[in-house]
Amino acid sequence: MTRDELAALLPAIHRSRDEEQGHPLRALLRVIEEQVRVIEDDLDTWYANWFAETCDEWVVPYIAALVGIDREGVSRAEVADAVAVRRRKGTAAALEQLAFDVAGRPARAVETYRMLVRDQHLRHLRPDRPATFDVRDLVACERVGGPFDTAPRLADVRRIDSELTRGLHNIPSLALYVWRLLSFPVTRAPAFCVDQRYSRYLVNVLGIDTQLFAPQGTGPKAAHLSGPADLPHPIGREEFAAAVTEYYGPGRALRIWRDSLDNPVPASRIVGADLSDWRYRPQPGQVVVDPVLGRIAFPPDEAPEEGVWVSWSYGFSERMGGGAYARPTAPAGERRRYVVGGDGFGSITAALRQWQEDREADPSLHDVLVEIVDSADYTEALCVELDLDDRLELRAAPYQRPVIRLLNQRANRFDALLVRARSKTPPPGGPADCPPPSARRPRLLLDGLVISGRSVDITGQVGEVTIRHCTLVPGWELDDRCEPRHGEEPSIELRRTTARLRVERSIVGTILVDQDETAGEPLVVEAYDSIIDATGRELAAVTGVDDRNAYADLTLRRCTVLGRLRVYLLRLAEDSIVTGCVHVARRDTGCARYSYVSYACHGGPPRYRCPPDADHRLRPRFTSVRYGTPGYCRLHETCADAIRTGAADGAEMGAFHDLFEARSLANLVDHLNGFVPLGVDAAVINAT
Repeated sequence: MTRDELAALLPAIHRSRDEEQGHPLRALLRVIEEQVRVIEDDLDTWYANWFAETCDEWVVPYIAALVGIDREGVSRAEVADAVAVRRRKGTAAALEQLAFDVAGRPARAVETYRMLVRDQHLRHLRPDRPATFDVRDLVACERVGGPFDTAPRLADVRRIDSELTRGLHNIPSLALYVWRLLSFPVTRAPAFCVDQRYSRYLVNVLGIDTQLFAPQGTGPKAAHLSGPADLPHPIGREEFAAAVTEYYGPGRALRIWRDSLDNPVPASRIVGADLSDWRYRPQPGQVVVDPVLGRIAFPPDEAPEEGVWVSWSYGFSERMGGGAYARPTAPAGERRRYVVGGDGFGSITAALRQWQEDREADPSLHDVLVEIVDSADYTEALCVELDLDDRLELRAAPYQRPVIRLLNQRANRFDALLVRARSKTPPPGGPADCPPPSARRPRLLLDGLVISGRSVDITGQVGEVTIRHCTLVPGWELDDRCEPRHGEEPSIELRRTTARLRVERSIVGTILVDQDETAGEPLVVEAYDSIIDATGRELAAVTGVDDRNAYADLTLRRCTVLGRLRVYLLRLAEDSIVTGCVHVARRDTGCARYSYVSYACHGGPPRYRCPPDADHRLRPRFTSVRYGTPGYCRLHETCADAIRTGAADGAEMGAFHDLFEARSLANLVDHLNGFVPLGVDAAVINAT
């Protein structure tokens, strides 16, 4: 209902008389309209709560009970599709939909009996099931052992759901391959030039080899089973070479521009090849792509003169660390907004300089948003100077992944991204050396950024620094094998400051605290749903100068820490993993609960429901511990259940806690027997 809608319904004579008397009737109707709006909103809410797709979260279990689902933690998608999936029981397509609804993961159902070698009958010819495998089919060779395997097999009489050693290929066996990794697109980002003379490039602007993934599909379809084009799988070399048009082009796994974003390379010029040693020489008119390493090569006499840009997709476990995904961002509102990229400023420094100039003209200009609207590479030296009452948000636009590469401009030291409080003006009536009150201290929010080359250095009377959905590359820079070039260098430095550091859903390297214990209370450092990577188990992830205890009050919630901790106070470690030894100065305060922590010889704060660190079988095992690889910090399948289901709510410990993978896969396994025909053995297999 719009404002004065009730008054507009009155006859004109009554509105005229009401105007003559100063609108007392309209004022009364406005009061009534407020209650009418409340009733209308309540009716709209009740109507939305009739449907699983639009209802409130608290209504989902009640609708689930109406369709016969009495399990806790049921998803909205499972309830919405429950009736449709049950009608398709016994079909492979229903299993793929079930996996998507229950586990939230794309899947492919494979009836393995179709892969068995069989005698040919004249009335039932199966030319695709010969007794021998055609090794000339390079794509089929590349897919052996995976969810798209087409090689003929002999029968394996072991059960596919055996807890000991499973047999995959048998008449009653059905394999449901589930993808643990998701595919995230990067659009129109600059490529990294490895060798300009020979026109060699990497798709990842960080200069690392990166496996290309097929883009994420829209979900399973009842009309057909999911194929390679529907699932976020790593693309093989032969697969790419045999079907370039399926993986190259707008909206696909890869697209290349040369010299300008108005000049895309046509698919007819793309050739797939092995560039692991860069020996392949492109022919004139060709652009060679290696999807396994994310490498591109142009003919030397056709080298791009103005640069190369790429759109590509990479694989990762979760929406974390910045990337081309939707992030919850606050609207600009009344804040002054400065746009970087596109038609806006050409650099972040230029936008910050313009803010400083505008503030000189308008001293009340404190609340500012600097937004980067593309996925470009910003190579510059940044210095963020803040005054009292400043509130600065430096963020990437949704679905963008800008990379900030910090320059080393001074020869006698490394240059960091400097964040410092410029003004120390005392409050009115206070002494000259009195620090500003905490409410007036400036605050900074970094959101959706990838920062490499140097660290973020925070100093001065800063109130709070929040790092959200960002990646501060561990070790500053990486070589092409994802090995850190400066493994012992910190990503965040807190030097003689009052700043409160908050890290959310981010990937950062070592946090260094340079603070004297005589300065007052310890600095508050909080990390949530994040990875703190010291690049080595024996290196310190949170530490002070010269490997002393950091004068910090540390809180970890759902974090994975690769390295040691040396802190003054461990306030709380909850649902977290710390792979290295933990050194705590103050051991009478704080708690570690539902976490994997290993204390030094002097012990630490009390532990509650934590796995014993003395048992080596319970140590966390990861698919990879190198940033830049798809399985980075993902718990391995062989990891102990005490870690995979050891969180307070039964989920896994660490940064990927909110995936609830163990619970969702267990629910999927429980559902399988009810959706396959009698006598069929079904099992869930991780494809990635």
